[in-house]
Amino acid sequence: MQRHNTNDVFLNQTVFRTVVAVGKNFTTRIDVPYVHNSSTTPEKLKQSGIGDISFRLLGYRFLEKKRSAFTASVEVSLNTAQSPLLGAGKNLLLSVVSYTNMIPDKKILLSIVLHQANSVSGDEARANISFSKLQLIGIKYFGRKTWLVVAPELFLDYVKGGTSMNFRSRLAHAPTSRVNIWITAGAGLFGDFAGRYDWNVDAGGRYFLFRSKSKK
Repeated sequence: MQRHNTNDVFLNQTVFRTVVAVGKNFTTRIDVPYVHNSSTTPEKLKQSGIGDISFRLLGYRFLEKKRSAFTASVEVSLNTAQSPLLGAGKNLLLSVVSYTNMIPDKKILLSIVLHQANSVSGDEARANISFSKLQLIGIKYFGRKTWLVVAPELFLDYVKGGTSMNFRSRLAHAPTSRVNIWITAGAGLFGDFAGRYDWNVDAGGRYFLFRSKSKK
C-alpha cells in the first residue's frame, strides 16, 4: 500500500511475477499488476483492475570480477491498464545499468542502480514521461536465511523538472529454500514526482516453482 500526500490518495498493488532463465546470461521477468486506486473522478473511472504489464530482459554481465559486476537490463511497460487511474497511459521503454560489489567479511552487498525511463507512445492526452532513477541498495545478511535491505531512491524528472526522493527498507526471511517472505516500509523525503509517495508499507511472499541446484 502507498499513501500519496495529494488528496489522501491510497494506491494498493498486487503483482503476479514470473521469472524464467534464458541461457546463462539472461532471465526474463513478466509483471502483471492488479491495482486499486482510491481516487474518485467525475467520470467514475474504474478504480480496480489490471495495471500496466511489464516485460524485462535482465542480467547481462558486461564486466565481471570475483566480487563485483556491471550488469544491464531492458524493460518494456505496456499501456494495458483497464482504467486511466490504474496506469501511466503510456508505453514505456526502461533501461537499467547497475554496479554491484560484495564485502564478504561484513556479509554486505552494495549496489548502485541507474534507471532511465521514456514514454514512446500511448494516450496523447496524458503527459509524456521521461525520468531517471538513481538507487543505492545495501543488503546486510544475518546468516543464510535473513537479510535487511536499505534502498534510498532519487528521481530526476525531465518533464516537469526537479528532484524527488524516497527511502525504503525491507526485512526478508527464507524459511525454506523455495519460500521468501518480507515486509517493506518506506517514506517520501521530498519532491512532487509521481513516484514519490508519503509513506509505503507492503508485505509479500515468493514461492520458487523451479530452483537450480548447484553441483558439488
